[in-house]
Amino acid sequence: MIEAERKIYEQYQNIIAPFIMELEVRDCEYPVEIFNEIRAIFTHLSRYKLQQKEDEVVSAERHTKRAILDCFKYLCVSIASKIKTFRINYRKVDLKLAANGTFLPELDRLESVAEEAYKNAKRMEIRQSVSEDELFLLFEKAYNAYSSLDQFLNDSHEAILFASSHSRRSNALNVISISPSFRYLNLCNIRF
Repeated sequence: MIEAERKIYEQYQNIIAPFIMELEVRDCEYPVEIFNEIRAIFTHLSRYKLQQKEDEVVSAERHTKRAILDCFKYLCVSIASKIKTFRINYRKVDLKLAANGTFLPELDRLESVAEEAYKNAKRMEIRQSVSEDELFLLFEKAYNAYSSLDQFLNDSHEAILFASSHSRRSNALNVISISPSFRYLNLCNIRF
């Protein structure tokens, strides 16, 4: 096995497959665009094995990068949707009470950073003003920003619970739990 081929399998195993699992857990779906890229990866790798054409490995590398890029995009959208749902569900809770007043400004800051990184990546993609490698880095930056935002929200569950239980603006008991196996914040409101 040549080094480039080994790297493709490694990226599939260590990057793409975990991202797919995360997307399935978050959104209960497997985006068809990512599936198509994976199909293309293994089509090119099988051609390489059967026909010994090394240019097929180069094609498989491009599809691998594209699959990872699609994972970045889908995860950004998924996390943005989670934050929007959180804000809707907690609009009647005085989140200024969370973490001694530091939670909401930090949530706003992290969300702003993530949104800007994603918008910038999308602008560059639409304008086609950067190379494929630069575009990959821009979407990776956006994903990392959204991932930090998601982690912050997950880590703030006790502060959110405190604000929920002490908020005069809320007529709901907000139940917050974290699934130990996936560490995703699950939010639900129980109305009285």
